[in-house]
Amino acid sequence: MYNKHMKLVELTPKDFESFVGKQACDNFLQSKEMFNRYQTTGREAHLVGLKNSKGGIVLAALIVKIGSMRGQALFSAPGGPILDYSAPGAQKLLEDFLILIKPFLKKHHGFTLQISPNVAVKDGKTPPKLKGAKYLGEYTQCKWISVLDLSNFSSPDELFKTFRKGHRYSIKYTDTRFHLETRELSKDELPILKSLAEKAAEKHNFHDQPIEYYESMFDAFVGKIKVLATFDKDTPIAAAMFIYYGHEIVYLYSGADPAYNHLAGSYALQWKMINFAFENGFKRYNFYGVRPEPKNGVFEFKKGFRAEVEELWGTYILPISPLSRLYVAHKKYHKFGELS
Repeated sequence: MYNKHMKLVELTPKDFESFVGKQACDNFLQSKEMFNRYQTTGREAHLVGLKNSKGGIVLAALIVKIGSMRGQALFSAPGGPILDYSAPGAQKLLEDFLILIKPFLKKHHGFTLQISPNVAVKDGKTPPKLKGAKYLGEYTQCKWISVLDLSNFSSPDELFKTFRKGHRYSIKYTDTRFHLETRELSKDELPILKSLAEKAAEKHNFHDQPIEYYESMFDAFVGKIKVLATFDKDTPIAAAMFIYYGHEIVYLYSGADPAYNHLAGSYALQWKMINFAFENGFKRYNFYGVRPEPKNGVFEFKKGFRAEVEELWGTYILPISPLSRLYVAHKKYHKFGELS
C-alpha cells in the first residue's frame, strides 16, 4: 500500500531544477537542459514529482517517450528518478512513485516505464528488488561507469603522478614530441566530432549518434558543454564531447582516427579537460560507461588514468497495463557482458 499522503504532480522546470540540484544523485540526464532539448527536438517529455503532506517535493523525475508499440508509448526516466537515496525509507518512496505514476502514464497512453537510478551499489550488495517492477540489469542505460575522484588530489600534477606509466609518457609526447594542438570546436565544426566518432563506432562495434544529436546537445547545454579536438598540424585526429553538470564533468562521446593512434590525441583531450576540471573546482571526473573486463581497450584506457569503477543499480521496467505485463515478462534480465 502506498503512502496516501504522497501526491504526484507535474513540476515546473524551475521547481524541478531547484530540487534535483540539492540531491547527490543529480545528473545531466535528469536536468532542465535535457528537458528543454526534448521539447525543442519534438520529443514528448514530462517533469513530475512527489509532494508530501506539507507540499514539499521529495522525489522528481524527467520522463521521456522512447518509443511506441500498437499506439502505446514506452517511457523512460534515464538517470532517475531523483531523490535522497541515503534517507531511511528511500526504497519505499521509490515504490510509491511507481504506483502513483501509473495513472499519469495511462493518461498519456503510456505502455511501460523504464527507470535507471543514478545510484551506486554499495558494500558488495546487490541492487534492490522494487515491488511491481522487473529488474533488467544492464540494459539501455550504463550500469558500469569509471570515475576519478578529484577531491583526493590538490593539483593536476599530483594526480598526473598516479597515472599509468604509459599514460604519462603519452601525455608528455603529445606536447614535447608530437606538438599537437588541442582546442575547442564551434557548433559549425561538430562534423569533425561526428566523423571521428564514426571511426570509433566502426572499431568498437557500437551505434554512433547522428549529427543532429550533437547539435541539439550543443544548443541545450550552452555554458555547460565543451567539444574538444586534437590536431596534428591541420588534421583532426581525436575529438570528444564533455558535459559539466553539478559537481562533475562527464566524458560523453568521442572518436579518434586509428591511423593516428601513435600520436596519442585522445590522451591530450583527457589531460586538457582534467586540468579544466581542477581549474573550475569540479570534484568528480566521470569517464562514463565501461565494460570492466580484461583486454577491453576502452576500459584499459580509462583505467590508466586511475579511475575507479562504480556499479550502478541498473534498469527496471514497470508494466502499466495487462498487455504491457506480457511485454515486460518477455524482457530478459541482463547480467554484465550479456548485451549484444
